[in-house]
This record gives sequence, C-alpha cells and structure tokens, in this order.
Amino acid sequence: MAVLLRRFLWLISVALVLTDDNSDENAFYIAGVVEYRPTFMGGTSEQLLQANLAGYLEIMASGNGTTDIIVFPEATLNSVVTLTAVPKFTEQSLCEEQVGDDPEIAPFLRSLACAARQYSTYLVVNVKEREQCTSDETCSSRGYSIHNTNVVFDRQGAVISRYRKWNLYLEPSTNRTESPEIATFTTDFNVTFGHFICFDMLFYTPAQDLVEQLGIRHVIVTKMFNSELPFLTASQFQQGWAWANRVNLLASGGSLPQGGMSGSGIYAGQQGALARLMITDELEGQRRLLLAKVPLNPEEPIATDEILEPENPTPVKLKLLQQPELKNFTTWELPMVRGSSVDKRICQEDLCCEFRVTWTLEDTQPEYNYRLGVWVGQRRYEEEQYSAIRLCGLFACKGANVESCGLVSEEEVHLQDHRVVFTDLQILGEFVRRPRRLILPSTLSSSSFYALQPSQLAWSMEELGNVTRIKMELRQPHSQLMTFAIYGNYFDEYANGGAGRLGNLLFLLITPLIMMHLFRE
Repeated sequence: MAVLLRRFLWLISVALVLTDDNSDENAFYIAGVVEYRPTFMGGTSEQLLQANLAGYLEIMASGNGTTDIIVFPEATLNSVVTLTAVPKFTEQSLCEEQVGDDPEIAPFLRSLACAARQYSTYLVVNVKEREQCTSDETCSSRGYSIHNTNVVFDRQGAVISRYRKWNLYLEPSTNRTESPEIATFTTDFNVTFGHFICFDMLFYTPAQDLVEQLGIRHVIVTKMFNSELPFLTASQFQQGWAWANRVNLLASGGSLPQGGMSGSGIYAGQQGALARLMITDELEGQRRLLLAKVPLNPEEPIATDEILEPENPTPVKLKLLQQPELKNFTTWELPMVRGSSVDKRICQEDLCCEFRVTWTLEDTQPEYNYRLGVWVGQRRYEEEQYSAIRLCGLFACKGANVESCGLVSEEEVHLQDHRVVFTDLQILGEFVRRPRRLILPSTLSSSSFYALQPSQLAWSMEELGNVTRIKMELRQPHSQLMTFAIYGNYFDEYANGGAGRLGNLLFLLITPLIMMHLFRE
C-alpha cells in the first residue's frame, strides 16, 4: 500500500512540474534526478550493461523532452569488465564516430550521447572509465587505469565536462588521479554547475572547493551512498549540505536498499527539498525520475508548495549503518514522563551546547528513548581519511543505553500509539571557528526518513570572536523525530590520521612557554 501511495504521489508531482505555467520561466530550469535500481545479476557483464542502458533510455524518454538537465547515479551502468574511454571534451556530438576518436569509446556511451541530442537535454552519467597508460606515467601492470568518472553531455551530445573521483570508498580496482580535479560546465540557461561523486561530499576537496573557491551555486552529485544513523542518511545529508552551502543541489542515488543504498533529491539551499526520495520499506529499490523547477538563484524565495510527506509508519527494511563513536559521546537521557521539560547544558572539550526541551508522551511505553548529546572527535573513514566532527543534538535510541542510538525497530509498530511529541525544542551551540569547516542542520523524521523542511525548522548563525553561535529550534510540535542536531565537519584538524589535531594541541602547549621566554629576554 505504501509503495502504491508513493507512486501515485510521484505521478501527481510529475504532472504538476510539467504543467505549471504560473512562474517566470526565465527564473527557473527544469531538472531531473534519477533514483536508479541497477541490474547486477542474471546475465553476462555485457547483458547487464545492456539492461541498464535500456533502463536509462526508458527513463530519459519518460521526461518527454521537457528537462533542461538529467542526472543519473554512480555505479549503475557499466562495470570494470565493460569499460569505456571518456574524452575530456569533444567539439562535436559523440553520437557519431569522428576521425581521431579513441577506439576504446564504448557504444553505450555513444547511445547516451544520441539520447541527450534526441531529448535536447544536458545529461550527467557516471561510468567506469578506462584510461590507457602512456610511457611517461606510472600505471598498473594491466597497462591502463580505471577511474570512477562523471561524464556530461550537452544538448547535442558533445562531451563538455569530465570528472574522475578523488575520494574513493572501498574501490580497490579504481585509480586516483595524481591531483584532484575540479569540474564545472556552463549551460545555455546561464547556469554554471560543479559536479563530483558520492564520498567526495564528506571532504573539502573537491566539494567545498567548488562552493567556496569558485563560488559555484549549482552542484551535482552522483551517489551510491550507504546511509548511517543518526546523522548521515542520504537525503538527510544532501538537504543539510545544500542548506549549509546555500546552493542548489541535484543528487542522484543508486537504489539498492538491501545494501543500504537509496536517496535522491533536488534541493534549493535553505528553501529545502523540491523533490526527494528515500526507499526504506522495500528491498528491491526503484527506477524513478524526480523532476523540479529549480530557481536560478538558490536564495531567492520561490512560490512553491513545500514538500511535507504524509506520515506513513512502516517497517524499515533499508540496511543502515550506525555512527561508530557513540560510546564517546557525552549524553543525557530524557526521562520518558508525560508533560516534562528540561534545560540542560552539555559540554565536551571545546564545545558546549544548551538544550531546551519540552515533550509529552502519548503512551507509557514509547517506541524510542531519546538522548541529548555532544561529541568532539575524530571520524575515520575507510581509506585512512579523517575529519574532526563537532556535533550536538537530540537523537532517538532503541533502548536505554547509548549504543542503541541510531538503531531502528524492524517490527511493524503503530507509531501513532507510541509517540513522543516534542512541543518545544531548541539547541544553542558555540562552535569554534576554523577556516575550513561546514556546519549544517541534521534532522530526520522517523515516519518518512526525510529531513525537516523550513516551515518546521528555524536556524540562525552569529559570529562572536573565535566562536560561531548557532541556534536551531522547532517551529511547530513534532511527534516523529529521529534526529535533531547541529553537525559540524572540520576538514583539516585530523589530517594525516590525527596529525592536524596533534599539531593544534602542541601549538597551544608550546606557545605560552615561548612567550614566557620572550618576556624574560
């Protein structure tokens, strides 16, 4: 029933996007992002490739030639067995073979170029790329490099941009470039896009380089993202990232819920989600084109109905990761008592946060317990990559101990009978200033697995000396909260496995000794 309801709402949303003539067409472009379930079993590598290509072409046809740009996700087309060369750019359409073309350009890539021309749309796809080694560069014994690569076609099918993924995640057969690439392209509707791939979004380069160094306001990310509770589920992170950077974000995600992957959306900065999809209640995944009219200026108010998904509690089947450092959080458990309120100040290292919470129960045995928590610590990722995280927030826990936070019930329950209703919730945190950081709202509803929209959330920032004071609060009562937090990613402190933070500590220890010596002189 839930699946049928979602599909019905999707058909309505597509019709509204394609028929809405009330807005100034010059102030918008029509974007499509694809949540795509790849075919990865039941045939040879070539047969799987052809099945996925057919799925891509079918989705492009469903847009009826109305889109200005369509984005497909990471790792849902070809494999390391069916590689293709990718030119950096082409003067003419890749649809037809040209004199001097690389012979390793695969037919499927040409088919996609033809489709971009047929439907007169910009097209972004992600492929496994083969780059032939030259004699003057280091290469593997196989004689070529493999890259995880975004390819961008213009409306005529010419290649206008290429990006090779820099921050790899469990991709042992994939090579990195010698230095990170910064990829952009400009369209005929006067928008310059930057683009990157999945795991890149957690690091400064290239994601923040595009926004902070180049001033890009329209960003594309292709993803096959493993969602993690309580702070980093796919759509939750996408919406928070767009909010914090004040940019439009087109995020296309692979749809494999049984492997923990789902989540696509179109976001307009602090105006929230224009279209979004998380598959949580089924294992199969979906193939769906999400459409939205996207404002040319992400900060200009837009006259559009805010997306507020209906409450539809269902068992969560999406395989979810869990935040690994919960035992190191400083936390306080909310007593599950009707009509309670608390003012609490919690500190850890250089971060203090003040919480004001009022809640009531609709049952004596709610489905989730809740904790207030603060954490300052090192976050290690799979490829010996690190960042410092500073966060404070409220989050749901399946049990009484902190290790159960971020776990969800696998049983079907009637959440309306087991709810904790938060009538007032405010967090005030003072986050130390650093030149390279990103602080974002991290919110999640347990009934929909989507972030809160602007009508539900207030956010303000104030610079005070060496700290940034951030205030975050609920605008209206909420009974389905999973996460309500301020999440800070400090990109440089734990560079090289903690050396960055160690250097900061040594500096703090040594500086007073140096100053004492100077004054004695």
